[in-house]
Amino acid sequence: MTHPRLSISALSSFHWSFEQDLALWRELDLPWAGLLISKIADDIPGKVQRVTEAGIRISTVVTGAFDLAAPKTWEAQRGLLRSVFDALAATGGGTVYLPPGRTTGAPWGEVLEVFAAAVAPSVEEARSRGVRLGFEPSLRTDVSFVNTLRDAVDVSERTGLGLVADFGNCWMERDLAQVLQRAAPHICLAQICDVLIGAPGRPSPGGRAHIGEGELPVRRLLQEVLATGYQGPFDLEVLGPEIEKEGYGSAIRRGAQLASALLAEAAL
Repeated sequence: MTHPRLSISALSSFHWSFEQDLALWRELDLPWAGLLISKIADDIPGKVQRVTEAGIRISTVVTGAFDLAAPKTWEAQRGLLRSVFDALAATGGGTVYLPPGRTTGAPWGEVLEVFAAAVAPSVEEARSRGVRLGFEPSLRTDVSFVNTLRDAVDVSERTGLGLVADFGNCWMERDLAQVLQRAAPHICLAQICDVLIGAPGRPSPGGRAHIGEGELPVRRLLQEVLATGYQGPFDLEVLGPEIEKEGYGSAIRRGAQLASALLAEAAL
């Protein structure tokens, strides 16, 4: 049985269509799902409504980053976000998140100020619509100048953005339990996965895997997130070579079973 706090991210089936995602989510009787903007951009309100009419709550909508080096493009990105806010507001609210964008090459504090200027109107607009806008710190420097949860807290405090706590991006951080406690007021979504740390002849370091099939202390990580008081869904985000090799249908069905077992074990 799929756990009532489990969400599946559409990133886990990156090359599938919205229709394929929705069909599998229905089959799994999934309580929550995370949407990907590239799969719903052609009809944001219609596709959001179809998900909610299927009895599936939307854990988040993942959107693209602001180009911090090109301020003239920011208004178009704000317009796209506005469309998502409107669609979610019509269903009672929710969460939207984006990567913060790659560095411009300026000192970190200066990049933060540029990012704050880019997102400020959208933060206020989301709040006025009953939606929470967040961002995801990431180890991927091509999409994020914020690479640790510790730095992400500083960004949230400066911008008013929520933040995404993702096992795959923060598991190795120093004093993670303490950092999560500091992040607690800002966490808008928790994402779970396992990770293959890497070795010769194995997938490259950071390759994601299903719960229990990687090398992370996933039970400890889950308990540390729960200790923050987080009450929302747990979004399963597994992608990469191992998932592609297995095939999305099989991988997601199996991933949902393994993640549900983890959450049930924690007596959620």
